[in-house]
Amino acid sequence: MSSEEIFEQRIRLGRLFDMYGGLLTDKQKNCLDLYFNDDLSLSEISVELGVSRQAVHDLLKRVEATLENYETRLGLLAKEDFEREQLEIVINILKSGDNPANQTAINILEKCVLKAGN
Repeated sequence: MSSEEIFEQRIRLGRLFDMYGGLLTDKQKNCLDLYFNDDLSLSEISVELGVSRQAVHDLLKRVEATLENYETRLGLLAKEDFEREQLEIVINILKSGDNPANQTAINILEKCVLKAGN
């Protein structure tokens, strides 16, 4: 795995944690918080939590799988990405200043609103 892929995976996990972190146990949240926000190594986290480095590794992997499972079932991150893409399209259309294009912008916004209601 390239360093760019690792970085993207870490960003995704952080976004998943932001979206679904409230559904995790206190122990899971604390471990992820130490890993992401405090930027501690697995060894440092193991000392902090009083468990082995392997236990921290296993917990992080389980939490990652849990967060991905939440996303598969709920799709909130995908919905957020979709809405962001649609809004960027609307912004670009409105920047063009063409009146007929404004109707297209309205149609895209309506799609976002309908999708948000589901």
